[in-house]
Amino acid sequence: MKKFFPVYDIKAIDKATTTYQGIDYTQLVERAARALCDWVLARYTRRRVIVLAGPGNNGADGLALALLLNDKEWMVEVHTYTGFTGRRSESNEEMMRRICKTDIEYDENNSDIETPPGCLVIDALFGTGLKREMAGPTAEVAQRINEFGPEVVSVDIPSGLGGEESYVSVGERTVIRARHTVSFQFPKMAFFLPELYVYIGQWHVVDIRLDVRAIAEAETFMFYMDYVEAARMLKPRSRFSHKGTMGHALLVAGSEGMSGAAILASRACLRSGAGLLTVATARMCQTPVQTAVPEAMAVTAAGPEAVANWGEKMEGLKITAFGIGPGLGRAPEACQTLRDALATYGGKVNLVVDADGLYALRQLLDEGYELPRNTILTPHPVEFDRLTEHHATTVERIEAACLFAIRHRAVVVLKGAFTMVALPDGRRVFNTTGNSGMATAGSGDVLTGIVLGLLAQGYAPREAAVLGVSLHAAAGDMAADELSQEAMLSSDIVAMLGKTFKKLHALAQ
Repeated sequence: MKKFFPVYDIKAIDKATTTYQGIDYTQLVERAARALCDWVLARYTRRRVIVLAGPGNNGADGLALALLLNDKEWMVEVHTYTGFTGRRSESNEEMMRRICKTDIEYDENNSDIETPPGCLVIDALFGTGLKREMAGPTAEVAQRINEFGPEVVSVDIPSGLGGEESYVSVGERTVIRARHTVSFQFPKMAFFLPELYVYIGQWHVVDIRLDVRAIAEAETFMFYMDYVEAARMLKPRSRFSHKGTMGHALLVAGSEGMSGAAILASRACLRSGAGLLTVATARMCQTPVQTAVPEAMAVTAAGPEAVANWGEKMEGLKITAFGIGPGLGRAPEACQTLRDALATYGGKVNLVVDADGLYALRQLLDEGYELPRNTILTPHPVEFDRLTEHHATTVERIEAACLFAIRHRAVVVLKGAFTMVALPDGRRVFNTTGNSGMATAGSGDVLTGIVLGLLAQGYAPREAAVLGVSLHAAAGDMAADELSQEAMLSSDIVAMLGKTFKKLHALAQ
């Protein structure tokens, strides 16, 4: 897992980097500008560039970028703004001195700028240190940019989203709406919030070589995952493995009209490497499951006819992981099935609960039921709110999921565009891969199957949740690349799991 930090901690890491590496802040600005320039050159052909530079270090980054692009013979114009105090940072002053020695056109506090078709606007007005709303010429130019809609690249964060306080609610603030946001070294918490997507657009992280010692020394509770980190989590399989050593998963899923959920989760479980799978399902689902997933064993052990003899049905099965919920239904007997299943396996094997299992779990929690330690819950936002209470913003829901994980000693997988895994020790891990094509029926059932398959093989619950989310997203990206986001189905995610494992193993070498 990769660390990222609140804004105030990043500033401390910047300062430690200058100390450990023996450089001044202007040199760090130059380094950031070179990384940003490389990103711009890799994405865009030569064109007119308008740099909006505020008075601080964010503005200095923009001015340094203007100098680099000018050296590459791009058509560059610079508009500087003195902001609230009328003073510039030391690095900003240095970059302005260099600008004055070139042929770059520049002016100051001009809000009436022209943005011709095809131009690129670099937003370096204010970075993460902004503590108030933009006003005066900076607010006016931001409003003008938003009105005319040129392609905007924001440096580090869109101007107007000043710091952690911006993550809760932007309200009526003026905030530049970027097509791309290029962040230095780390993502920002704001990037993971759907409410702020309209301002941030697509975000990217460029490496500015902040000191590894400074990063290692800095403590954080925030982490994120990418393909490389997922590859590092994969466990090698022994040459002498057999189905008995690769785990036996029990999946309780399916009810009348919802055998598909059981099938998707079953296929995903087996495709994730589980040695054996038993699907306990309603009687009317047994034949569809057995037909669609011949590698699995299917028993009738869910529904009203099976509640009384749950233990008898499962007797003798050496289960190593237990999953319940996909397509289970919301009839009263589903809650009893969950109750009996937990009585049989709770605390004995690792557990994942999803979908209708979460619906039934709410009743058990209301009755004072205590979850087994390290239970994995995989709710989407509506399911989480139903399990707890309504949350008005994503930030509130994230904080509530983290508190729930700590209080119940559980692992909460809060699904979304950037799925977050809340761990019992307070850490939160965001996934950075995947795509909107995964917003399709059955995608959550596939994730449940993947997590269950990893649990069965012996991955710890925290590992299974974090890695399972990454595998699910990576397979979704492959499916979208091959089929398009619009046309992909949840079964396509399952079909791409083999290629996903191959890709991650290649990355791990």
